[in-house]
Amino acid sequence: MNGIASDELIGTWVKGWAEARGFDTYHEGPVHAYRRTGQDEAHWEYVVHEPDNELLQKLAHMMREHSGQRLTVFTEDPDSMPDKVHEVGLRVVANREVMMTSPMAAQDVEAPITEDSLVWQEKRDGAHTWVSLHRREDGAVLASGHMASIGDYAVFDRIVTAPDQRRKGYGTLVTRYLASVATETDAEYGLLVASTDGYELYHHLGWTLLGAMLAIETPEEADDTARTDHTS
Repeated sequence: MNGIASDELIGTWVKGWAEARGFDTYHEGPVHAYRRTGQDEAHWEYVVHEPDNELLQKLAHMMREHSGQRLTVFTEDPDSMPDKVHEVGLRVVANREVMMTSPMAAQDVEAPITEDSLVWQEKRDGAHTWVSLHRREDGAVLASGHMASIGDYAVFDRIVTAPDQRRKGYGTLVTRYLASVATETDAEYGLLVASTDGYELYHHLGWTLLGAMLAIETPEEADDTARTDHTS
């Protein structure tokens, strides 16, 4: 992969991210999509890689026909995307996420050792692993995360630290734990989407930037709805 994004890579991330949440998914050509369980048949959210004008026009038409549909564009040139989507009647509403990757061989092969006051909990279900780090004395969750093994990739997701426990290294410990699980699989590369604030954490752990994830909607939807957060 060598730090190069592709349609296949975007599809892998969508699959791992959506399956962990029990979302319906489909893939048609360059369009990857997911829908929250129980939502209306038309309420799909699309993810595409470097769309051309023809694809953007098609997606804009679909989004105007069905309210509630949304679009995430992965691009290595985020500065040019606002003008491109404006031409087809859409609007960039958020630029707060980035996609990153790392060779799994460069990550830890063993779960990190923690102090006696902390304890790990782990759940595995097929390709999916959930872990959480707890304070031993009262069981409080300090940080947690999820990893899905999909072919050559390990998709890291939902890496969250409790608000009152941030900047103590717990998110790093969860990431390292999930990386140790990923090395048990066939995954050669890790993949995640991070907030722009979380970029420095993963960069420090050896992850490299692939590009930006832009949230795009019709002007009407942008004024009325809140976006999904894809970040780790």
